[in-house]
Amino acid sequence: MILNRMCGENMKTVAVIGAGPAGMSAAIAAARNGAKVVVFERNDIAGKKLLLTGNGRCNFTNVDIHADYYSFKEGSVADEVLNSLSSRDICEYFSDLGVLSMERKGGMYPVTGQAGTIQTAFLQAMEQLGIEVIYNACIGEIVRDKEQFVVHMDNKFIYFDAVILACGGKAAPKTGSDGFGYRLARGFGHTVTRTYPVLVQLQSNAQGLKQIAGVRCYANVAALVNDSKVATDYGELQLTDYGLSGIPVFHLSRFLSKEIEEGMKCVVSVDFIPQVSKDAMDAFVMKRLNDLKGYSLKDFITGLVHNKLADYIIKMRNLDAGYTVVPEDKEMVLELLNAMIDWRFNITGHKGFENAQVTKGGVVLEEIDGNMESKLVKGLFFAGEMVDVDADCGGYNLHWAFASGIKAGETAAK
Repeated sequence: MILNRMCGENMKTVAVIGAGPAGMSAAIAAARNGAKVVVFERNDIAGKKLLLTGNGRCNFTNVDIHADYYSFKEGSVADEVLNSLSSRDICEYFSDLGVLSMERKGGMYPVTGQAGTIQTAFLQAMEQLGIEVIYNACIGEIVRDKEQFVVHMDNKFIYFDAVILACGGKAAPKTGSDGFGYRLARGFGHTVTRTYPVLVQLQSNAQGLKQIAGVRCYANVAALVNDSKVATDYGELQLTDYGLSGIPVFHLSRFLSKEIEEGMKCVVSVDFIPQVSKDAMDAFVMKRLNDLKGYSLKDFITGLVHNKLADYIIKMRNLDAGYTVVPEDKEMVLELLNAMIDWRFNITGHKGFENAQVTKGGVVLEEIDGNMESKLVKGLFFAGEMVDVDADCGGYNLHWAFASGIKAGETAAK
């Protein structure tokens, strides 16, 4: 069956592949600019991965949008796309769609606290604009035919003036993100880098992890690759029986996942006592030595770290938790506390794409212009996680999805 979506109309026709946040924002932008838009979604619902963002609350942007939080450099083409919409612009965009926002620690969320609110707003807008969404779409390939693109779906051949690839990456494959879009991009001659899971938990072969599994604590963390520090962060650390988790660890994974797979030496250093300076620590030790005469080593460090951590660290240092501390033990105690501010976990792996929030790598930016249009094939556009852009947690990745999607949609409709 051969279908021509132009149907005798003069309006431009645009195919959007993928109904995630980038795809839906691209579709709405194209339709608002006069295009006839059809969205192809392989799932039976739109925004399946979107529903998982922000632990189901959808942190959709951040008050501090800057290239420092992204994999690209300030002043790059991707940076220009990113800054084409400020966080205020994004909030106003969703307000126009009927979603009010609230700020929490710099992140912007719908006031409902539900990612489904964003999904519903997108679906309502697409319906109002007459955007057709084809669910459970099984696309074989997309090819160029003279001045148009032909989408092969089942036994149908559907013609469009422009195509926007917003298929996502490989993170969270249960939501449909399995890297399918990369095959389509390669079919048009685009270069796709090797991909890695990021914003993901890290695995360690450290001894005794089961002893501290379940402990949560605020800590400074640092990523070291071949003994060189490459990234730092602060936040709530989660210790598990396989290694490390929590927002600060997710951030570090952006600088370790690739290096882990390349066999480099990867270590995470943890400061379990981030609130205390060295001078304050010395003063603390002297006061405790004088105040707690006759108390055990375990009692001495109670109040500094979680009890499970205290037991673990003492055991790993081959010390006796019941040892009675005396004033002459100052150096021994300081050595123990110094270990607690630079406790090192050897990192041996990550928890894979199945548990990752974002993909590192993708279609190279050098082959895409400032309108998210291919430099190789006129009328072909990219948006969202498909391209080689990744960022920290905190609404940064969704901001990129919206900014790149809207830019692609606006330009594709022209």
